[in-house]
Amino acid sequence: MVGDHSERERLVAALKASRAGTWRWDVAADRVDWDEALSAVYGLPHERAPKTSAEFLQLIHPDDRERAGRLLGALLESGREIEYEFRAVVGDRIVWIYDRSTLVRDAGGRPSYMTGACLDVTARKQIEEERNVANEKYRLLLRELHHRVTNHLQMITTMLRLQTARLDDLSARGDLETAIQRIHTLAELHGRLYRDEGFDGIEMAGYLGDICEGLRGAVLPSHIALQCVVTPLKLTLDQAVPLGLIASELVTNAAKYAFPGGRPGEVIVRLQAEGDEAVLSVADDGVGLTGTAETAGTGLGLNMVRGLAQQIRGALVVQNDGGTRLALRFRPERPPL
Repeated sequence: MVGDHSERERLVAALKASRAGTWRWDVAADRVDWDEALSAVYGLPHERAPKTSAEFLQLIHPDDRERAGRLLGALLESGREIEYEFRAVVGDRIVWIYDRSTLVRDAGGRPSYMTGACLDVTARKQIEEERNVANEKYRLLLRELHHRVTNHLQMITTMLRLQTARLDDLSARGDLETAIQRIHTLAELHGRLYRDEGFDGIEMAGYLGDICEGLRGAVLPSHIALQCVVTPLKLTLDQAVPLGLIASELVTNAAKYAFPGGRPGEVIVRLQAEGDEAVLSVADDGVGLTGTAETAGTGLGLNMVRGLAQQIRGALVVQNDGGTRLALRFRPERPPL
């Protein structure tokens, strides 16, 4: 008996140290027994521990009491085990409790007694609450930042369009239109980041799809069709931004040079995974670039594309036969899960 008493003392001490405790409820007699460790979890003197189910329910915060009673009722009716969290009110203190309860039935299937273990999770709940508050502040800051960036980008675009309208030089006007489209590409990325809160990465199917949709209305005349074929692929921002700019630049170049004199045709933007690599390609069925595959594509726009390709350590290949196809092969950097 001395040994049993010593063992119980060690168990209670261990439970107190871990902010946990156990209980038992004799259903027929409606008698509740708490160990001393559970009284310590709640912050109650052990002699004031509840003796009936009603006394226990009175300890639960009024906003959580109905749910706790409903869960326990469902367990008595047809269940075997439940786990749930609730707030307990002891004096002017609120303690968050995690409870795991098991119901034992007699030979006839009727509830005999219930046992459970409780853990004080107040510290974790406080951390969660602080995190929720911080997240809400982050969302408000992000919303404000989005509005400011959007306004600035719109202002820059408006100024460029006004400048474009004043120019008689068609080449200069084309350059400004290209600059406006580049700003649009960046604005689309920013908008997607805000909508998805995706600072960890960008889903390329939606991103490139939106860019292509914007290009249809901005740089492509009605006689040029545009397709965007992208397999689901989420990439880091460091890769998504250059790829969006590359696709926008190549489609713009195709619209300018591949279909002279109102020649009809099609441009296809494609992004697909190939094993450990991925390939972004922009192909048209136009007149092709001037020169050989080795010398084609030495203009400012394509030089920028080559620079962006180097930025993501990709290999750019120009095929100039029966139209033009520029393919960028790279190793995708997927954001952490």
